[in-house]
Amino acid sequence: MRSSSNDRRPAAFATRLAWTSLAAALVGALWATGAWAHATATKTDPASGALLDTPPSEVVVEFNEPVTPVDAATGVVAPDGDRADTGLTQNEDETVLTIAVDADDEGTYLVGYRVVSHDGHPVSGTFTFSVGAETEAPSAEALVAGTDPFVQALLYGNRWFGYAALALALGAGILLVAGARPRHLVAKMVATGLAVVAMTAVLGLPLQAAYETGTSVSGLDATGLQTVMESNVGLAGLLRLLLVLLALPLMRIIVTSEAEPRPLLVTGLAGVGLALAATWPLAGHPMATEPVVVAFVADLVHLAAALAWAGGVLALLILALRRDGEIPDRTGETWLALVPWLVANVLVAGLASGLLHIDSIEALTETTYGRLVILKAALFVVIVGVGLLTRRALLRGVEGRRRLRVAAGVEIVFLAAVMAAVAVLVQAVPAKTALLETETGETQSTETATLVTTDLYSAQVVLEPGRPGPNSVRILADDLEGAPFAATEWTAEFRLEGEEPEEMRLISLRTGVLAGEVSLPEEGRWVFTFTLTDAEGNTATAEAAVDVS
Repeated sequence: MRSSSNDRRPAAFATRLAWTSLAAALVGALWATGAWAHATATKTDPASGALLDTPPSEVVVEFNEPVTPVDAATGVVAPDGDRADTGLTQNEDETVLTIAVDADDEGTYLVGYRVVSHDGHPVSGTFTFSVGAETEAPSAEALVAGTDPFVQALLYGNRWFGYAALALALGAGILLVAGARPRHLVAKMVATGLAVVAMTAVLGLPLQAAYETGTSVSGLDATGLQTVMESNVGLAGLLRLLLVLLALPLMRIIVTSEAEPRPLLVTGLAGVGLALAATWPLAGHPMATEPVVVAFVADLVHLAAALAWAGGVLALLILALRRDGEIPDRTGETWLALVPWLVANVLVAGLASGLLHIDSIEALTETTYGRLVILKAALFVVIVGVGLLTRRALLRGVEGRRRLRVAAGVEIVFLAAVMAAVAVLVQAVPAKTALLETETGETQSTETATLVTTDLYSAQVVLEPGRPGPNSVRILADDLEGAPFAATEWTAEFRLEGEEPEEMRLISLRTGVLAGEVSLPEEGRWVFTFTLTDAEGNTATAEAAVDVS
């Protein structure tokens, strides 16, 4: 492939595009101050710890954002340990759960919930109330729901194949428009990619339902599947199928026509490809991250550019391996001009997305999410280095075909590894809410939240991860009107039930939010007691009991 002043024009144009993207995205990254939105319970009726004269007919739990309940793990346990709930409903905004209760027995009842927030992560919590007299709180075993490891693995694999398939469709589509030959072979790559995207969209729905409800695939019921179909994940899956159907007639026009594809047709295909890429962030972390628009755009640009890059390399490798595969000079020049722009978008959009979810060195180095980001960054550096070899081989045209096979093959191996990391990353809890996730194999976390009410304030005690060992404690306190409670002084202690208490040091993160660190050496019921005082000297003490297992 010979170079000339005309040949250098696409590269110069791509360089300008890359620098423009870099500048714009850096401004967006520096401007965006993301806050991870996590579903939390804000109010309950009966109040946590309430002693009632007559049994309630229902229990109400309000949340700060729309949630989807997991029916099997949301309910009320009677003093004798049996389920006392008879039904579960939500309001139109999906922010209030109403649990119908058959509470005839006297004693202490345990209310537990497991809900799925917008990002697809389960969040759980418990609180108690008593009827007639207080007794020992029942166990929460009747409400336990976890994630089947086999379901988790299938979910990862399905997502990986979805990424790889869309990458092939995007990359081969670019080369098809750029004149790669034979046209039927390149078109077949695009069609294969689109078909697998559709297949993973269908398979992903029952897998997500099993993941959210904590059941196996064989144990999944129609209710769990319907819940997913009505969520962002279900909407994204259906959109994926519709977009694949929309792309097929456009592809047919390009393949059957001998003339160069018209700009309007190319623009239409590019729009469909971009929309397909958008279906993943639509059902992921960006929808629960503030500012949502910045988070969504950053994720979309990062994913679309990365998949187009990976798919282009894969399509080049397939053409280089086949005897009838042709990579005309114009095709190679177009691809080489486009790669720097794709790489710049991957880099800067990834940086912007990372800043929204990682706000400290500790979050980067001590969470699963942060470690996966480090792994991605390391692989990115290696891929760029190998990509330079691919570029050099492509510039040599037919003479560099053998080197192209080797370089593109190595590049694809590392790109596949990045996709695997991303498949796990999007299921991991973002670093801001997972600083205490110490097990590298942990891919999800649930918060244990207990609500307490006093005459001065109501508070939610959040224990994370709610297992023996190091834990983070957050106290989210509101005054009786629902505004953050401005505590000027506070004391706190914690103890294993029946043991002597230990002091718990708390710091104020902002008005209404106190945080501390504790070490819980064993399973059991841990009691957290704290006293909050406001500027006027009003004081109230609350006590929350949390089952740790």
